[in-house]
Amino acid sequence: MSLTEACCTCATVLADTKVPYDTENEKPLALDRRLDCCGRTICATCQYKNDRFRSYCPFCQISTRPSALPAEGLRLPPSYGDNEKGRKMMEPPPAYDSLPPLNQATSSHSAIRPPEHTEDTVHFLSSDDTLHSVSLAYQVPQHVLRKHNNLFSDSLLIARKFLLVPRSHYNGPPLSAPPDPEEEERKNKVRRWMVATKCAEYNMAQLYLKGSQYHLEPAIDAFKADEQWEKDHPMASKGKQKDSSQRRRFGASLVGQLS
Repeated sequence: MSLTEACCTCATVLADTKVPYDTENEKPLALDRRLDCCGRTICATCQYKNDRFRSYCPFCQISTRPSALPAEGLRLPPSYGDNEKGRKMMEPPPAYDSLPPLNQATSSHSAIRPPEHTEDTVHFLSSDDTLHSVSLAYQVPQHVLRKHNNLFSDSLLIARKFLLVPRSHYNGPPLSAPPDPEEEERKNKVRRWMVATKCAEYNMAQLYLKGSQYHLEPAIDAFKADEQWEKDHPMASKGKQKDSSQRRRFGASLVGQLS
């Protein structure tokens, strides 16, 4: 046992651990235990505080006493394919190309776009809509809307773009206008620009996209060019430094010079 070896549970150097003794006969209550399975050592203090460490390895999960665990310890879950004996363990997962596209999902609650052929009324959600306001507008109970749209929580409404109002409770026209496809495409490009550039500033995204006529790739390249220019030309004094949004606007690219 080396002087720098430590306990595998409390990480205390074994040379610094104190062996607990019985106050009546001054016999040690526990000693440092070398594990046969992995060669690690558990100090006497840890064994005295937790009697299970006297016969159990927390790393290999093997116990020398009779326990509910198997003698060889816990096993890893079976892998896909065939095992050593040639018996099939489990079916491999389906390929990604075999799954239907997201815009062709069969269930209404998982579709990104509303179904084309539906007898229900499609209500397109806005930022001000809540489940309570939609329920009052269509005179449909909230629990009916939750069940019909598979909403397990009202907070899930934030991630939705539409709600289906069941025909059994409402037969009138929709009380919302469908979103503008061009505006949705612009919002989608703004989100993709933020992800690609790792910049969460909405005004910055609009600036670069407007400068590139809302072409995504040139807007991303212009931002990266300005960012590289800032790295190559750092400010001489800290007093002249500005925030990152203002400095990018005066970068080297054409988009940075628009403002």
